Amino acid sequence: MTALKKLVTLESVILELTETDHEQVVLEMIGHLCKIGKLPSGDCYCVGNAVLERESHIGTGLGSGVAIPHARVKELKETLVVFARSREGVDFDCPDNAPSRLIFLMLVPEDQAAKHLQLLSELAKVFGQSERREQLEEAKTAEEICDIFANAIPA
Repeated sequence: MTALKKLVTLESVILELTETDHEQVVLEMIGHLCKIGKLPSGDCYCVGNAVLERESHIGTGLGSGVAIPHARVKELKETLVVFARSREGVDFDCPDNAPSRLIFLMLVPEDQAAKHLQLLSELAKVFGQSERREQLEEAKTAEEICDIFANAIPA
């Protein structure tokens, strides 16, 4: 089983972001993790800072409408993800200057560098396929999005 299949769940999907500024989008996605009980609300600020600090050094906009804000986080016990869409698009400073409409937030425990790289590799395979990006943009429900991630990479 791929890591993505296990991590992308119904509750980890935001069909439409409300924020449009990239920093606010990151905070909205982290807030979603708090709302669904995956992250203690007291940790939101520290986790948000970790992701935004990383963003300030190396942008996470890949291009083709995709951004993967991510960070390894001290004292995090498990890998946490949120997949979100923005119809308007968010400026994640992509190399192609296109706004990101598909945003995948990934938080990995600090001591799990190998898992971090494995997930980034899986995400590159998913988002590297234009048909998958189109499917993710056109999906009507969180269930459809989960199925796309679950079937994107052979087990």
